[in-house]
This record gives sequence, structure tokens and C-alpha cells, in this order.
Amino acid sequence: MKAVVYQEPFKVTVEQMPDPKIEAPTDAVVRITTTNICGSDLHMYEGRTPAEPGFIFGHENMGIVEEVGSGVSKVQVGDRVSLPFNIGCGFCFNCERGMTGFCLTRL
Repeated sequence: MKAVVYQEPFKVTVEQMPDPKIEAPTDAVVRITTTNICGSDLHMYEGRTPAEPGFIFGHENMGIVEEVGSGVSKVQVGDRVSLPFNIGCGFCFNCERGMTGFCLTRL
């Protein structure tokens, strides 16, 4: 896959990266179909918040679930999903009541 990789303030590169894979039972692999730049990416790009060289930008996106780990129960292969920056864990007190914006264990 291609990724936008931070190098230093005001300098990023587009690089070929390894394809993602399931590493934990709660992981899901999503094929990104649409993405956007977030304000927090701009803060890092401009050097106003810290980022280490090699950091991959991007976390406001949508896509199609390609693979899920054995512990994933709320989405399945083929689902279309939106991935905002505030992704809830799905299993804490608030997430189980549909209040994912108030996740107690934010991943």
C-alpha cells in the first residue's frame, strides 16, 4: 500500500509500505476507498505538534472491511465502514451502550 510519511516539518513523502495484517484478535483490515486530511495532520506537518520521522499520516477515512480477527464481532468482511479519529474499543461500559465517543479505553 502507499502511505504519506512524515519526514520533517513541511516535508512528507509518498512511500510503498507493507500491506496491513491481522496481528491481534480485535484487529480488522480495511481497504481504504476515501480519505481526507485532518487538522491534526496539519499540526504535525507544520511542526506545531511532535511527530517522529517515519510517522504515517492519515486517520480520517472510509473503506471496506477485508479481514477481521477472531475477536471482532461488530463488523464483518464486506462491511463499509467510517474510521474517525475517535475509534472506541467496542466493549467498555460506554461503547456497549452506543456511546463510542466516550470510550473509556480509547484505542
